[in-house]
Amino acid sequence: MWRRAKAGMMPKAEFTVTLMDETTVVQVAEIAAACFTTPWSAGAYARELTNPMAITLTAVSGDTVMGFVNCGFVADELTVNALAVLPEYRRMGLGRTLMEHLFAWMKETCTVCYLEVRESNTAAQALYESLGFVKNGYRANYYEQPAEAAVLMMKAM
Repeated sequence: MWRRAKAGMMPKAEFTVTLMDETTVVQVAEIAAACFTTPWSAGAYARELTNPMAITLTAVSGDTVMGFVNCGFVADELTVNALAVLPEYRRMGLGRTLMEHLFAWMKETCTVCYLEVRESNTAAQALYESLGFVKNGYRANYYEQPAEAAVLMMKAM
């Protein structure tokens, strides 16, 4: 079990980091729906279970999925598709811990990690920068609902 907290964070959360499986797919999709304006469906996440080029890690406490990170990889490149934590579990270190586990899991396979983040999501950008990501591009009108630019970020692993 992991306990993570830093100054300014909410009370510590106890959770385990595990691979998404058939029993957690629906909760992952529900988290995506709660966190994103254009979320993937449960079916899309279920297909990730059989995709050898994808990985989804979950932060779980008991039977509750609190957050997840989903990514794909090709050759030596890792792309984070989604990092989401339910609002009631934010600022407890779950997002950071999920990303750290992802890096540890993929360190032998990938040499670089890429992601896009909404320009207005400064909290996520700060988290990614604290994990060693640097801004390396910008895509105007990348997101819909609402229309917004994407900040591109990358990290050497």
